[in-house]
Amino acid sequence: MSRWHRRQFLGISVGSLAVAVLTPWRKLWAAQAHPDLVDVSGSDPATMVQAAVKALGGMGRFVRKGDHVVLKPNAAFANPPDWACTTHPATVAAVAKLCLEAGAKSVTVVEYPQAKADKCLDRCGLTAALAALPEVKIKLLAGKADFKKRQVKGGKVLKEVEVAKAVLSADVLINLPAAKAHNETGVSLGLKNAMGLIYDRKVFHTMFDLHQGVADLGKAIVPQLTIVDATRALLTNGPAGPGETATPGRMVAGTDVVAVDAYALRVARFNNRQMTLADARHIQLAGQDGVGRTDVDALKVHTVKV
Repeated sequence: MSRWHRRQFLGISVGSLAVAVLTPWRKLWAAQAHPDLVDVSGSDPATMVQAAVKALGGMGRFVRKGDHVVLKPNAAFANPPDWACTTHPATVAAVAKLCLEAGAKSVTVVEYPQAKADKCLDRCGLTAALAALPEVKIKLLAGKADFKKRQVKGGKVLKEVEVAKAVLSADVLINLPAAKAHNETGVSLGLKNAMGLIYDRKVFHTMFDLHQGVADLGKAIVPQLTIVDATRALLTNGPAGPGETATPGRMVAGTDVVAVDAYALRVARFNNRQMTLADARHIQLAGQDGVGRTDVDALKVHTVKV
């Protein structure tokens, strides 16, 4: 069983077991003086990535020599980067480079495109951005053979889910969502980005409450690191755009995807308003269900300008 797979198994165990497992990690990280969240302001994505990861303790904290690493950007739409509906390609390339420098045996970018799969990576800029890193592999999920069923222990509406095999076999999962509005969940950030790693997304929209389903999914897919790319943001007409955009020039990073999402609500006026947890119930529910923390004002946040 891979190191990530073991962590994933622990991540889907809820209640007292989850508290027992997570609390020592938090105490250990606190003892090492790592902040809970890092909020980076700047204009160059690569420099911002480097600053965020350094403030969290360096990529060596997450990636060990010989690890198989999966990066999950939001690259599901065949739209140009300036639409802000996909993760900035320079952000993905910078994270991949840091993983290789930390000794990763493999780095694979995984995505499940929603339309025009063969054109998504080209049009969003990822193909060009990764050209200088031939060691980095790309895995576009296509059919059911790419997924494996997993039980979701503690899921309220989501009891089982088919997760990408590439993720289940990886040692480390790094979540790289874009910051954008979403017409059904209010926003699409780290928790919502995990839907690009499962086979059947339709049931989330037709069979049960979408917000609770996304919160439940957070128990089954647990990234070791999440970096919300808000170098630019899609403010309206998400998730695909085109819509109104902004350039917050921000990145929010941390080990707790729920905390990252809760804090990232502040980086832009999604849907033309300052959103709260009540406006993004999947984040609120994930916090209530013990997936992560939403009390961001109580967290140690390290701010950096580059």
